[in-house]
Amino acid sequence: MYYCVTGKLIHVEEGMAAVECAGVAFALKTTNNTLSKLPALQSEVTLYTYFLVREGAMELYGFYDQGELNCFKQLTAITGVGPKAAIAILSELSPERVALAVAGGDYKTLTRAPGVGPKLAQRIVLEMKDK
Repeated sequence: MYYCVTGKLIHVEEGMAAVECAGVAFALKTTNNTLSKLPALQSEVTLYTYFLVREGAMELYGFYDQGELNCFKQLTAITGVGPKAAIAILSELSPERVALAVAGGDYKTLTRAPGVGPKLAQRIVLEMKDK
């Protein structure tokens, strides 16, 4: 639904960045990797978005680049991997490191993310291996 949000970065906190666009501020859940790449407050920024609607919640996720967004989408397409786990993984590892871990069958690297145990990490490696 939303491709990206471009505007003034007005607030940053753990796991969230707020971007003001035409007088409306969007709170975007995001990764530590994205947060580390953001410019100074009051600067112009573009974040690529993923809009999630589920029972009782509507959440907007923002990513600094399309590679991180695509990795988030692939992770959340796996049974048992929700947005919280995907954000945790992408906060610990770049999309490139996730791809290397998957290609090498290194599920232990994925367990560095909080909330990702060995069984879930093995499922991620197994299901993402051919993607």
